[in-house]
Amino acid sequence: MPEVCGNYVVLNPYVWLKNACVVFKERIEDIYPLGSEVGEGLKNTVVTHGLASTHTHLGLYQIRLSVSEGLPLDEWVKLRAWPWEKFLRSNPQLTYYVALNALKELLKSGVTLVADMHFNEFWVYKALIDVGVKGDLSVAIMDGGVFENFEEGLEENLDLSRRASDPKVRVRLGPCTPRLLTPLQYKEVVETAEELGLGIHTHIAEVLDDELWLKSRYGMSLRDFAHYVGLGNVDTLAAHVVWGESLIEFLSSKGVKVSHPPRSNTLLGDGRAPIKSYLKNGVRVSLGVDVAPTYSLVDDMKSYLVLHYEGEGIPQTHEAFKIATVNGYQDLGFGSGELTLKEPADVVVWELPKDVSKVGLNPISSIVWGGAKVKEVYVNGVKVFEEGNLINVHVSADSINAKIEEYLKDFKRED
Repeated sequence: MPEVCGNYVVLNPYVWLKNACVVFKERIEDIYPLGSEVGEGLKNTVVTHGLASTHTHLGLYQIRLSVSEGLPLDEWVKLRAWPWEKFLRSNPQLTYYVALNALKELLKSGVTLVADMHFNEFWVYKALIDVGVKGDLSVAIMDGGVFENFEEGLEENLDLSRRASDPKVRVRLGPCTPRLLTPLQYKEVVETAEELGLGIHTHIAEVLDDELWLKSRYGMSLRDFAHYVGLGNVDTLAAHVVWGESLIEFLSSKGVKVSHPPRSNTLLGDGRAPIKSYLKNGVRVSLGVDVAPTYSLVDDMKSYLVLHYEGEGIPQTHEAFKIATVNGYQDLGFGSGELTLKEPADVVVWELPKDVSKVGLNPISSIVWGGAKVKEVYVNGVKVFEEGNLINVHVSADSINAKIEEYLKDFKRED
């Protein structure tokens, strides 16, 4: 029976054991303490539950650095995202190789569960299965963009829901954003999800233009729109919600979950989401990488703490860790996000730099701020990552990158 031990075993963001081991099969079977003498050899090791990125675009990993160019969201979409996405649509298998690299970097930051919204999602599904990471997938349904029409996007998403059969992966419908669907089209997606017992994953209130667009085109406020399309009638994961102050009561009362990507919101000029107000009023908040210069959720935890505590008190590192683990897992319905008996064994083993371990920081701060390195990752008790390598993918890193380079010979971006 597999067993991992650490100088600290973090049961949840507030409770940890010193010098302990976790025993598991598919689920956690036992957690037990070691004697202090035995624990001497584990001083640089911390064991935690896996993290969840609840809003991710794996297919955009190849253009991740472009979000740092200083372009506002709409300009970035036009000049960087859409040309790349159209290229992916004409070369769907490229999505698989790009997703492998993205998942590898996510695993380097302890991520074991990914909510992904994009195109060619069956290739993303294949990447998740091959790597062994858990997933929540949806297609970015829009009327235009990379699709001929709204119906094409919806059918691709429905086809994904029919074909994705592995229990580690679930499917939602993905009405992309109010500015790329009419309210009636958006409502149809939500009603279809309700009929099929599916959730939805959407971008909403990402930029102020979302509200202005709805008012100018349809005479609706964001709150009017949310009620009209029935966002509260299905399990809803709403990404960004930067301009959602008017939606707080709705989000809280309807159980709508907010995925917050602090770095992409900042780099694309979306604004500063009122996260503290959300949390104070009972809105569920988790963390997502979205598209960022690194696909490291640890980097987003750091950004979360700096962004939302600037001049407003002392950053609470355990809070960032909680929304990256407990909230992410619970919001996506994959478990408690804690190391407890009978929970699925999604386990991460971290190695701390020696100088950090000698200082004696608590294990959460050591991981978030101390430059911890992921040594091993297990999902449902199966080792999927070790010392920087994907265990179950039978394609070498060099081969993956060579495949991508071969495709890139034909890619022309907009300038």
